[in-house]
Amino acid sequence: MRIETNVMPRIKSLCESLRVDENEILIKARLLISLYHEIVWGSLKNGNPGTAGTNEKKYAEAVTYLSVFPSTVEKKELQHNLLNIFQAEWYEELLMGALNYVSLYKHNSVLYTRILNECYFLERTCSDKELYGSLIIERSSYFKRKKEAILLFGVALWGIAIPKRINQSCAVDPHSAFLKLIDETGELS
Repeated sequence: MRIETNVMPRIKSLCESLRVDENEILIKARLLISLYHEIVWGSLKNGNPGTAGTNEKKYAEAVTYLSVFPSTVEKKELQHNLLNIFQAEWYEELLMGALNYVSLYKHNSVLYTRILNECYFLERTCSDKELYGSLIIERSSYFKRKKEAILLFGVALWGIAIPKRINQSCAVDPHSAFLKLIDETGELS
């Protein structure tokens, strides 16, 4: 697997084009994906995947909460809020939608998707040491790629998936900006 090493500037350009703060997005993305396992897999194990037929207004309120929660929120408080307003299936659908955008990214998408899946989204997650060992890459390279994967995931979530779900008007069409970034040259036009 060929790993490109100059991808972070491209991801930062995408942040700029979508008008999202890269540092805030990175912090918020880390928080959300760290809670995925507890919210999604935990609710399935407890037999509480959500209430069928719950109204669309509550879904919109839940997604709106995600669009504006502060990056300074404590993990326990965020978890409590998410468990109160999100059904596991909504949370899963939203985060998997963002992961799908990551899988479409031209540079290192297979690696990024694998890192995110195996560290956060699969029922049985791997430790960082297990994963970088199985990927056969240096520890420092692994953590750089993991940071890129999380940031790209955050960009896909707050730059595309969430605005699409709440029909938020954006100065830049997020889907078009993302597609420009994943074109053959990998550069924004």
